[in-house]
Amino acid sequence: MFFKAVNCAVKIYRKGFDFLARGENIYKRKDGRWEGRYPKARKNDGSIHYGYVYAQSYRSVKEQLLEKKIQTTVFYSKTKKEFYGTFGDWTKIWLTSIMAPKIKESTFASYKNKIELHVLPFLEGRPLKKIVPTDIDQLIEHLSKTLSASSVHVIFRIVKGCFEAAKDRAYIYSNPCEDTVLPKVHKEKVRALTRGEHKAIEQASLQTQKGLPILIALETGMRIGEICALKWEDIDFESSMIHVHRTTQRISLPDESGNKTQIIETAPKTPNSNRFIPLSLKLKQSLVIWKKESKSQFVIGNGDHAIEPRTVSYRFEQIKQQIGLTDISFHSLRHTFATRCVELGVNIAAISSLLGHSSIKLTLDTYTSSFLEENRRAIKKLDELQF
Repeated sequence: MFFKAVNCAVKIYRKGFDFLARGENIYKRKDGRWEGRYPKARKNDGSIHYGYVYAQSYRSVKEQLLEKKIQTTVFYSKTKKEFYGTFGDWTKIWLTSIMAPKIKESTFASYKNKIELHVLPFLEGRPLKKIVPTDIDQLIEHLSKTLSASSVHVIFRIVKGCFEAAKDRAYIYSNPCEDTVLPKVHKEKVRALTRGEHKAIEQASLQTQKGLPILIALETGMRIGEICALKWEDIDFESSMIHVHRTTQRISLPDESGNKTQIIETAPKTPNSNRFIPLSLKLKQSLVIWKKESKSQFVIGNGDHAIEPRTVSYRFEQIKQQIGLTDISFHSLRHTFATRCVELGVNIAAISSLLGHSSIKLTLDTYTSSFLEENRRAIKKLDELQF
């Protein structure tokens, strides 16, 4: 009887998060909040006693209902601390009950998308307790056939964290990911613009407001999402300073309207990414001009809304074609800013701070090749040193 109930619950969960919209009552209240109803228990007369959850968003209610459903299904032994569900069952518990409260919405969407797309097709129906290292080895081998090594590493870290949470709760005795051998990552360096290319793309960008994001990236090293989220209120023209404290990105996150992706505004990538960047005279002059013509709260805006990163990337492609550049991405502009700073002998700690890197080591690792000329100058000075 127990395993029959488990199998029934598994069939429900294999339909994914969407089953809640069909299997549970979720509707919007007159006060603007969302309300969800779930069967909580049986009364003495056999009728169902319902419980209710409330939240400001459809997604939040949906997740709360999933957690309640988990709590009322028979995945757990009542006599001892054991978990009898599948890997698919555990991932839903891990995502909604353990991870969702402590990670950003964009990170949650990324985890959920990667698990559903790459991992569940391989491991979903396997009992959590019976997954062994060879299963993980086979998963990595399978993923490596279609994904880059860096993508495989990212997915593996998520899966390992999922199993580690189960191990911490004594649902499994060991983490099957412990001794997995991963494919070697050959990190490709993003090319920075040469000084000639830098000048050409800068001149083209100054001719139109569509080129403003390019100029901002070249003069500040800001990420594309940070530029899209930048508001006029974030720029202090008196002190010539930009405050970077938000970012915009499109994530895979279905909403109540049926949209598969959403544009969200969140805190920057890391705590260090919340930073102040001085305005160069060149950028300040351009911003002052465009601010007079702007009717949006966003520096790169479309009415009341920010322009999303992929639109900025598309406009960048158009300007690239005008000047005959092909082998660079928008992210190359950030690397170009850092490279120019290195060439001018700017202190590495200052460069790291301007870029919003999590550590100086990351800056050094990323721009090792850019320091070659500075290293030559250092050796030359040692040669000239007389004792």
